Amino acid sequence: MTKTMKHSITAALAAILVSTQGPRLLAQGFNSGSTGAYGPMNITSDTTLNLPHDGIFHCTTINVAQNVTLRFNRNALNTPVYLLATGDVTINGTIDVSGEQGTSSPPVGGRGGPGGFDGGSPGFDTLPPGAGYGPGAGKGGRPSSAADGVGSGSYATVASIGSSTNKGATYGSPLLVPLVGGSGSGGGTGVPGGPGYGGGGGGGAILIASNTRISFGGGAGQIKIRADGGPGAQGYAYGSGGAVRVVAPSVAGTGQYISAAGSGGQGRIRIDTIDRSALQLGFYGQASIGAFMAVFPNPVPRLDVINAAGTAIPEGNPSPVIIQLPFGSDTNRTVTVQARDFGASVPIRVVLTPESGPPQTYDTTINNTTGNNPASATVNVAVPVNTKVAVNAWTR
Repeated sequence: MTKTMKHSITAALAAILVSTQGPRLLAQGFNSGSTGAYGPMNITSDTTLNLPHDGIFHCTTINVAQNVTLRFNRNALNTPVYLLATGDVTINGTIDVSGEQGTSSPPVGGRGGPGGFDGGSPGFDTLPPGAGYGPGAGKGGRPSSAADGVGSGSYATVASIGSSTNKGATYGSPLLVPLVGGSGSGGGTGVPGGPGYGGGGGGGAILIASNTRISFGGGAGQIKIRADGGPGAQGYAYGSGGAVRVVAPSVAGTGQYISAAGSGGQGRIRIDTIDRSALQLGFYGQASIGAFMAVFPNPVPRLDVINAAGTAIPEGNPSPVIIQLPFGSDTNRTVTVQARDFGASVPIRVVLTPESGPPQTYDTTINNTTGNNPASATVNVAVPVNTKVAVNAWTR
């Protein structure tokens, strides 16, 4: 984290110090879901691991040594990170799934952390910038703090810095079920003869679970898990903070911090545990504590784009779906979205995010009640030509 970014977090967000006393009872039979197949994960130097295809590490124990940082390369599906252990988890160093900074050289938006969403593409000369990606993405704009400035990404909150009207909307659940990362900020307008700055990537999403105990150490005042949003266009707009969930019968830490913040909207943090007697952690972001002792609720409802502009998309395909229509194409197209395992009527929003220009949104409802599972709805959309367009569907 840069000095400027650290100062922004400290100035914008109050650290919520939680010191709660709870019963010294363990959740009998709690299972993190780990098979133990990975064996012990011992991180003794700065390390970047490739995420498995499903994002899950099936560990026996996990140990991140003091003064080292563990990071992850995103997988093809851009899933969250799941660190599961049959035994104890000890984090004395730092686990970092933060979003990256948008740049003008090369002219790209910052990548979101694993499970998070990318920042928008920069404008180029007179070509308009693109919006960020994700349910709370900011729109593109001028790199300034004015009303038409670049919009920061949002998550649990809308960014408090700047007066831009292009900021994203809030989304998600305090329980972090499903686990979703942070959203990107918009890109900045170009300069004469050249590109502007790409938007900042949203913080990633990580879940750490143990059958027994998760403990944080290595010194008071240190950030142990970081899922911050990345800086965007010339520092005026940031991706939102991401998502951090910790689940174990006992969670312990004294004076350490978990951060899902940045200068964009605050991310979400959730601690689920039975024994809180040694839990004295501080948080940057919107945090809640409870005893929802389930790692993978079954079933987990899902939305899938299964057809976009006439192309069939298999269920479970990487999101978003990318389409590009050549010049002269008919812009009037359809997108079909499938809902599974909601057990209710689901209000959804289909979002088309072109690489250049503002996003387009279309709202509808899918009747995914019992006996109608899966169910789908088809939406008429207008697809811009000669530019890559990302197609997503979110619940409203």
